[in-house]
Amino acid sequence: GPVTAKFEAGFAEYCGAPGAVSVASGTAGLHILLKAMGIGRGDEVITPSMTFASTVNQLVLAGAKPVFVDCDYGTLNLDVGAVEALITPKTKAVIPVHFAGGPCDMDPLMELARRRGVAVIEDAAHAVGTRYRGKPVGSHGNPAIFSFHPIKNITTGEGGMVTLHNQ
Repeated sequence: GPVTAKFEAGFAEYCGAPGAVSVASGTAGLHILLKAMGIGRGDEVITPSMTFASTVNQLVLAGAKPVFVDCDYGTLNLDVGAVEALITPKTKAVIPVHFAGGPCDMDPLMELARRRGVAVIEDAAHAVGTRYRGKPVGSHGNPAIFSFHPIKNITTGEGGMVTLHNQ
């Protein structure tokens, strides 16, 4: 209803995104994005080796193959320098996880993704309020998934949000 629409508009504005859609959970947001982006059987998606199980579960449910990239020991985010070697003609996306409120190094990742024609879906489940180079995560031109599960830093009891951009 109108309260949800107001929340979506306010969240999009807060994240610097053109739009946002509320969902039942961050997991549901990823499920919807994978479907909307046509990611499925035979596709590969690169994601950090340290992530929540639902990321991998949704990739497998979609029929895609998760490809694990190592994490940087200093940040615990994916090692951007290790991503390119894992990209194959079957790679459709990279899902960086902004771990524990620390942002992934998005500029080199976005440059690599543009150069290699691979989509980026930000997993910002633990990153409401996280900023990268002064901008909120979810504002870098690709979809981002947020979670409002009770253990997160902002909660609605459950639920999630997907920020959207024209792609």
